[in-house]
Amino acid sequence: MVNYIMLECIMVVTMATINQVENNAYSIHPQMNVMFCLSYLVLGDKPALIDPGSTAQARIILESLKSDLGFDLERLAYIIPTHLHLDHGGGAGYVAQQLPQAQVIVHQRYKKHLQNPSTLVKAFKNTFGDDFADNYGQVLPVPEGQIIGIDDGDEIDLGDRILKAFVTRGHANHHISLLDTNTQGLFCGDTLGMYFPWIDGIVVVCPEGFDLDLQLDSIDRLKQIKPEKLFFAHEGTGENPLELMQRTARQLEDCQRVVQASIADGDNLLQTENRLGTYFRSNVSTELNYKKMYLGLTAGGYRKYLQKPPKQVTVKGGN
Repeated sequence: MVNYIMLECIMVVTMATINQVENNAYSIHPQMNVMFCLSYLVLGDKPALIDPGSTAQARIILESLKSDLGFDLERLAYIIPTHLHLDHGGGAGYVAQQLPQAQVIVHQRYKKHLQNPSTLVKAFKNTFGDDFADNYGQVLPVPEGQIIGIDDGDEIDLGDRILKAFVTRGHANHHISLLDTNTQGLFCGDTLGMYFPWIDGIVVVCPEGFDLDLQLDSIDRLKQIKPEKLFFAHEGTGENPLELMQRTARQLEDCQRVVQASIADGDNLLQTENRLGTYFRSNVSTELNYKKMYLGLTAGGYRKYLQKPPKQVTVKGGN
């Protein structure tokens, strides 16, 4: 039985809770009133921190690793945001500057956005307002010498275990997922949505830049990998990977139909958001606070995706 009194005391002091999710792998859950993700520490000869979160979150994560887990921060070798959205990679520069021995690993096409985050900052202001840094902290640059670019199939050697990277576009073009070859556990970021173990519920989040076709292709790819566990950035561990991936794909397609109907009826963005909220309450759970999950992001992401011109197909050859 969990000692909730002790747990509450820990949260007050450190503002985070740590759970071992697999052999020498830990989730760190920050206690924040704004958007955040789970961070993961994967131990080895060269330990890695997956998804440091925003700068505000990263401060909490580093303090918790040091004070609660007794982890020597000078050992950290890699910082790996699954993608560069604010709640996953916004604090990569902060962690890198605090720990100059650590390398930040990112999809190779997006290295420049870590070195000069001005484009990211502009996007974050557009989504969260000009004052986003008041809640999430400043987005700091990663020193050039601390950035490593990777591509699909590349391996990150932690010494006694390997993280294999897979480019999983759809939620974001810069998204990667990581398979731990020791445990066959997959750190899936936001590719498979958010998973809430206590209700066994999936909720997809599809912000601006979302592409349904690419995300469904990524899910098909992950099915072929056959992971044994899914380590979601929001909010926990999934024990039935194939079934959860199938549910995510169905939900993505369901949401497209909801938004298509909303557009056809002439709804505005708020009305589309309300329709999605009705869908989730009816098909997932009435226990979750969907407003807090930024339904507006998903409503806007789908509307933009559906209103894009059709993709052009070029046929080569012929008479």
